[in-house]
Amino acid sequence: MRGRPRFRPATKYVDTFKLDYMMELRRLRLLRELARRGTVSAVADASSMTPSAVSQQLAALQREARTTLYVREGRRLRITDAGLLLVDHTERLLAGMEEAESALAELAATVTGPVRLSAFPTVARSLVPEAIAECQRRHPGLRVILDEREATQSIEALHNHETDLALVYEYGLLPPLDSPGITLRPLREERFVLLLPPGRELGPDAIPLTDLAEETWIGAYSDTSGRAALNRACAAADFQPRVDYASNDYTVIIALVRAGLGIALAPEIALEPGDTDIVVRHLADTPITRTISLATRAGTARSPALKAVANSLAVAAQGR
Repeated sequence: MRGRPRFRPATKYVDTFKLDYMMELRRLRLLRELARRGTVSAVADASSMTPSAVSQQLAALQREARTTLYVREGRRLRITDAGLLLVDHTERLLAGMEEAESALAELAATVTGPVRLSAFPTVARSLVPEAIAECQRRHPGLRVILDEREATQSIEALHNHETDLALVYEYGLLPPLDSPGITLRPLREERFVLLLPPGRELGPDAIPLTDLAEETWIGAYSDTSGRAALNRACAAADFQPRVDYASNDYTVIIALVRAGLGIALAPEIALEPGDTDIVVRHLADTPITRTISLATRAGTARSPALKAVANSLAVAAQGR
């Protein structure tokens, strides 16, 4: 009795599918980092690799793609049009993978596991504690891990998968935050108010910024978006603010105002109930506003744990 014929793969078709030309996701991630950072050494630092290893992986990716993905310009590497196209597809691939993970978690319908949350100091003090406490009361199996970061640092941490959610801000006078693969959900918009030392009066409730050209200012550090917004608002009023005292901590700024050392602009959310001795006034022209948003990576929206934390933060932001 003759046995069944053994199965033989159609080798001529298998051979045409070149496995060595398949682009690896880890190499695509490195190209994406190169597009954001511009140098191999910066990519190496962000990826916990040696520069030599990064160069080898990028060179391998370029061979796999069979086209030029980057060219050297001085000390930096510029991504070509082909490279940018590949980076765009990489963002979609990464978002699709996270969306699949979120969808699986949604099927389980359980709100558990750690969620890493980044927040800038003002909301970390005023909004976040209430939101986390309420969220964990509703979902005892949920663990929220908080760290403080400024907005740009949080966006970077999201890209690097060092955090899962981030509270960030955008000033109305400055270009909006725009980062591929990051989704922003606005939570609230707030106006900045003028802070004056106790007993200081400058007339009515709303004060024109032009009346403050000769004042000593207390503001954020010179390399921050807060200082940039202040400078732009004052420039519209035809003067450059004289900032003698700088801090990124509003509790420090308010203490300096209370001591009579100058005036400042601050979001109302930064004021504590005990700050009633500070004179608070609105600006009559060129209002400074900022929008507080929740930033997430594209593809994570369906995660039950992330949705629970996001919704608690939204409720806390509206109730403040």
